[in-house]
Parts: sequence; structure tokens; C-alpha cells
Amino acid sequence: MSSRRIVIGLILLLVLAVPVAATYAGDKPLSIVFHDEFRGDYVYTAGNSTYSGAISPGERYTVMFDPELPADATVRYQRMYVYWVWSKLDQNAIYPVLSLTRTDTGEPLAEVDRYTDSKGFVSQNDFFSGVDIFTTRDLSPGKNSFEVILENNATDSRTFVVQGIGLLAVYESPGSPEAIIWVSEGADLLYSSHGITPTMASSRIDFPGTIDRSGLESAELFLVAPSGGYTREKIPVINRLFFNREGTSSMPSFFETILSALFPGSSGKEWVNVFDSDEVVQIGIDRRDVLPYLRSEGNFALVQDEKDYLMLTNAVLRAERR
Repeated sequence: MSSRRIVIGLILLLVLAVPVAATYAGDKPLSIVFHDEFRGDYVYTAGNSTYSGAISPGERYTVMFDPELPADATVRYQRMYVYWVWSKLDQNAIYPVLSLTRTDTGEPLAEVDRYTDSKGFVSQNDFFSGVDIFTTRDLSPGKNSFEVILENNATDSRTFVVQGIGLLAVYESPGSPEAIIWVSEGADLLYSSHGITPTMASSRIDFPGTIDRSGLESAELFLVAPSGGYTREKIPVINRLFFNREGTSSMPSFFETILSALFPGSSGKEWVNVFDSDEVVQIGIDRRDVLPYLRSEGNFALVQDEKDYLMLTNAVLRAERR
């Protein structure tokens, strides 16, 4: 075989081996945006968010928030997340043009990032979905009550749908227990359909760093996935969550059972149908105790779709010391 043919063959192999970005497969993993050990906690709320339906230019969408922080709290990391889908101009995919304003201060919020994903191949209804991320003034200690208004600022006739708006605040609090917190964010659209298998429709979230497991009181994994947990099809299993466990195992199930009996938690854990949402409240949420399966390093979670159709957007891992 000539050298030229060998080079061409290697190029083809590389092209086939690299996943195409922006598909129903898990090809846009969430990014770590905060990681630290300190005395404190976090709060996440979607306020009174509901499914908006199509928002036309000039139309508005409003959400009320009332989070509460301890009296000694100081915010370390805070973001607002606008979860949007089906952004289109007629039948063509196009990105939304939107703004977010706090009504209590009249403050136009600054957009700091946008994560997007789509079906990934030319077909009917291949529109954009994503998360727009905004900053706002830090929450104050005690009760916080305020409203935000989203507006479609397009100068053409493009529309989009909002599934809700989320608020995350990680805060330091001398009166709180010592904790290790990881925060990840992004937008990974997962759907086991159109040739995408459940294994392909899997998004892995890595939590880098080491943990001294001695003296840990608890460990909680918190996930946000708009559309997650809601489907009109009657399917026994619509999604799976793995913690420190690969989606598939080459080990015979008999040996896995023995290993789990001898070393509980050593092979991680799998759960099914983990998100909770409905036709009106479409931000899927899951909180789960993962302390028995926590490792001293190399911790990860894997979210897998099985006909659920979801967009994985947020993950928080918090381990608390006694």
C-alpha cells in the first residue's frame, strides 16, 4: 500500500473517531466553574418558573424568586440561567436575542456566557436549544425576594421557548459546616433517537481533585436537566444516572454482585428515572445521596438518556465534614 493511501486512511480514521459537535449524543460535557473547600453551602431555585410557549419579539416572561441565605453568608459564586429551546426564524434554526432585567432595581443583567446544542443533522425541526448565563448583584443575608423579566429583543420574527430561569448562589458562612463544593454548567442535549444509542446519549461530569473521606458527614449530587423526567411515551426506563460507575461493565453480573457484597459502594451506583418534571414545570431536578459511593479521587457522574429527551445543564457535588 502506498504512503499516500496510508495517510488518507489515517485521516479517515481520525475523522470517524472524533464525535461531531452539537448532536443528540453526549458531546458537550459540562464545564467546572467553581471548586473549593470552605465553610458554606449553596442554594438553587427556579422560582415560579413554568413552560412559556413560543415567545415572539417584544413579548415578556416573568419569574419571581425568594431565596434565603444565613445571616452570616457571603456569596462566593452566583449565576442566573435562562433555559431556552426551539429557537427559530420560520423553520430555520437561529439563536435568540433576549435580555433579562430585575424589576426591584431596574438593573439590566449582564450576560456572561451562552451554551448551545442541537439535533446535529439537517432535518425537520432541527432548532437550537441552550442556556444563557447572567450575573446579578449578590444575594443578601436573610430573605431575598425579587422578580426578573425576560424579553425577546429580536428585530425580526424569530421566536423561542423558555423552560424556566434558575438561580444558583454558592455562599461562605462561618456558622455552616465545612464543605467541598464543585459546580458545573453547560448545555448537553441528550436523546436516544435518530441513530443515537443510549450509550452515545450519555454525558459525563467529572469532579477533579482529591477528598479525604475520613470524617465526611454527607455527600449530595444535585442535577438540573430541562425536559428531564417528562415524556408522553409510556416507557419503563427513560433515563439513567451512574455515579462512579461506567454505563456498561465488562465484568459478569455474578462477579459484580459478589464484589458489591464484599465492598459496598466500590463499583458505584446506578439509578433509573431520576428527574422530576411535568408539562408545566419542565426543569427536571434531582438530588441524591452519593456518600456511600464517593471516592478519594476521580469522582464522576454519568447521565444517560433512554427516550427521555433532556438537556443536561447544571451539576453540583457537595461533600460535608462532621
